[in-house]
Amino acid sequence: MQQLEECDSMASEDKALVRIDGELHCSTHHMNLGGHQCLFSASLSPTQCPALCLRHDVDGALLQIDEDGTGEVSVKHEGTLQAFGYVQASKTQRKFSTCAPDMSYGVICESSRHVFLYVQSSRVTSELRHRVTGRRVPSVSKQYVVTLTDNAEVVLGVIAARACLYLLTSVHLYMIKVES
Repeated sequence: MQQLEECDSMASEDKALVRIDGELHCSTHHMNLGGHQCLFSASLSPTQCPALCLRHDVDGALLQIDEDGTGEVSVKHEGTLQAFGYVQASKTQRKFSTCAPDMSYGVICESSRHVFLYVQSSRVTSELRHRVTGRRVPSVSKQYVVTLTDNAEVVLGVIAARACLYLLTSVHLYMIKVES
């Protein structure tokens, strides 16, 4: 706990995910989130409900909630955005957060000026070594910052697709190609 910063602290209130039956008007399932902060929801599949990204330590864990048709509900861990919870905690001006359907990158979008893209680990082809330990580093993650030139542009929405990011502002619709 001594290594945590103020932005990392969780509220003391309990949070839960509750499923309410629309016909019976009562709760049928209750899942305690255990104080994990909800970072965002994202559509990973067009046929399923959006997945929840919960902060787990410094990472963002994507959980897909599914119903099998008989009333049984399951929660499946779909993937992890490495260090995304830590990075998002430091972005005080964020307006939108999401990720690509294949979880290859995460996005944090400010309300008017910057878009931060975090591309998940990819293998490096050249020799790369850790400066302190000398250990070989097989993969690296990359961060890209997109700066909107017009400060008056207000970001109205963002959609992450597999190969590109769509950013709607009050003036333009941007399509940003994302390196895979």
